[in-house]
Amino acid sequence: MKYLLPLVLLVLSTAQLTAQRNYDDLLELVVDEKYERCLQKCFKYIDGEDTKKDPMPYLYASMSYYRIHQSDDPKLEERFPKAFKNSLKYLVKHRKKDKQNEFFAEHQEFISEVRLETMIEAEREVEQEKFTRSKGLYKYLTQIDENDPGAWMALAHSFYMMKSRKDAGLAWDEAKKILNEQGVDHLAEEQLELLKQTVIRNAEMLDELGERGQAKEWLEMTQEYFADDKEFSVVYRTIVG
Repeated sequence: MKYLLPLVLLVLSTAQLTAQRNYDDLLELVVDEKYERCLQKCFKYIDGEDTKKDPMPYLYASMSYYRIHQSDDPKLEERFPKAFKNSLKYLVKHRKKDKQNEFFAEHQEFISEVRLETMIEAEREVEQEKFTRSKGLYKYLTQIDENDPGAWMALAHSFYMMKSRKDAGLAWDEAKKILNEQGVDHLAEEQLELLKQTVIRNAEMLDELGERGQAKEWLEMTQEYFADDKEFSVVYRTIVG
């Protein structure tokens, strides 16, 4: 009997640790829409010596900030004026911690939701010619998924419009490398749409600058992916012939 109590304590301790590492407590807070409380607990885990390297507290922090951003509660908006930016910040931190993409597929829906809104916000900044802001948003997209060619191309466009030609060239090279080595099968629907739109914008811009050869290169490189798309086909016929 004298060995039974330590054994029971060891089993209980292991069970508690497993439960903690599943972070069901954070999930319950998000489901219950207790976002501020969830953030408080996330930060405890993030600051904890044993849990600071775990990806999930960063993901739940991102979720909490994003739901706060979506909330119509003026008090939350006042307390968290940078909720959307913080959501992106912690999603990037999560992706860096999740080196083996262990949790990526399970939370793809949330990641796609954040990515889509980021694309919309960035496009709004581009339309207003606020390219420093659009650059920041597109950079987040490349950090959330470093194998997103459309995000790299969109980032290149913002750099180009800021007259940072070297940075634009590096970003275009990264997009080209991804397309050549991986194609597009790994992309989510919104990523594929971003790629199409950025290829069109890139080709039209290069053509207007007298760089039709480069414009053709991008269109020909991606034509197989968008051959049935009317918008892409119009631009392709206009520039490539």
